[in-house]
Amino acid sequence: MFEDLRSFLTHLESQKQLLRVKDEVDVKYEIAAGMRKTSDIEGPALLFENIRGYRGWRVLGGLFATRKLVALGLGVPQEQMLERYLTLEDERIPPEVISDAPCKEIRWTGDQVDLSKLPIVTHAGKDCGPYVTIGVQIGKNPDSGIRNLSIHRMLVLGKDHLSLWAPADHHLGRMILMAEEKNKGLEVATAIGVDPAIVVGSQARVPFGIDEFHVAGGLRGAAVKLTRCETIDVEVPAFSEVVIEGVTVPGERVADGPYGEYPGCYSEAKQAPVLKVTAITMRQNPIWQTALTGMPVTENHTLIEYGNAAVVYREVRKVVPEVRGINMTPGGTFRHHVVVSIKKRTENEGRNVILALLSMGIGLKQVIVVDDDIDPFDPMQVDWAMATRFQADKDAIIIPRIACSTLDPSCPEPRVTAGLGIDATAPMKDRWRFEKVEIPGVDKVKYI
Repeated sequence: MFEDLRSFLTHLESQKQLLRVKDEVDVKYEIAAGMRKTSDIEGPALLFENIRGYRGWRVLGGLFATRKLVALGLGVPQEQMLERYLTLEDERIPPEVISDAPCKEIRWTGDQVDLSKLPIVTHAGKDCGPYVTIGVQIGKNPDSGIRNLSIHRMLVLGKDHLSLWAPADHHLGRMILMAEEKNKGLEVATAIGVDPAIVVGSQARVPFGIDEFHVAGGLRGAAVKLTRCETIDVEVPAFSEVVIEGVTVPGERVADGPYGEYPGCYSEAKQAPVLKVTAITMRQNPIWQTALTGMPVTENHTLIEYGNAAVVYREVRKVVPEVRGINMTPGGTFRHHVVVSIKKRTENEGRNVILALLSMGIGLKQVIVVDDDIDPFDPMQVDWAMATRFQADKDAIIIPRIACSTLDPSCPEPRVTAGLGIDATAPMKDRWRFEKVEIPGVDKVKYI
């Protein structure tokens, strides 16, 4: 696997999956415009080498803009991505702490701390300001001391203050509240520009109390090398490009938003915790990494797709052991809509799958279940199954008032939605009536 971000970029360049942009670009909109373009045409990743007003900096964007780029980061074929994610909870290697760390080649503390000197990008037209978008936050549980990794957006508030949009139902948000109950701030380090296994590991849906550095170690097949921060009691990846150290301010909240979010719409201003920055360290000739979200598909979506699919797969297996495929659909933002293909052995198994998935509280609002002769990734086949195997009066399930994401603008109130289930599996009785029409000998035709 890759020791750091730079070795991964070298690999991408050898695969013609990295484009070096020599044109001068501005951090306001222009970098994001390039990222939007490369997301829409399926890559490559972009390394901007001429940033207006930020001499000596490079900005990396679109690193995970496609499924292929995510797969390259993990070193597995794209078709094996779900299988790889399904092993996340089982393969863990603890990290190793070292003292001689490249991420400390440059150190800013005290009055030297100035976020305006970092090429932080403003992305969408109605965003309220520049955001750190793909920094891996590392904090420690105030009770157990166990580390937690996550990625949450951070709005620049001044030279040494950032917002930290970490809702209470996310692990980091819970830890911030736990610290505040002790009248303390939570020490949080944000690592920007780390090797891909760490980013992917931070998105693993593992239980609270699991150190995702162990997960990342399993993904990369070797221990993640960490180093201790300068001003807080937190360990960070030793080969990070940039590290922002800080402490949340107990009880302080600030308006964060609007911001172009993963549903493809703008989130309204929400009250977010505030982080006081205590130090910034970095490598020589640093690379700032930013990520795009907004209308699917962006790297925000590609990074959550297989993690969500793995959670759904495990839940479906509890109900129906024979699962052909799980498709977290792009239009459903890889989060809200799913098509599940199963080998149905008894009547109503499809309904059981629907009820199990909608009750999980992970944000699903539409579940379509099809038979194992239907490819869940083929919209035509799924549409055909609904046209020939589904009747709305008996095969649709609507469940009002279930838990959901806070960012879906259609929700009538925060964290509340309705769930729709569509059982497009064929009845067990007279099954032959629902079979696909097949023409014998098609595979023997040689003249076309």
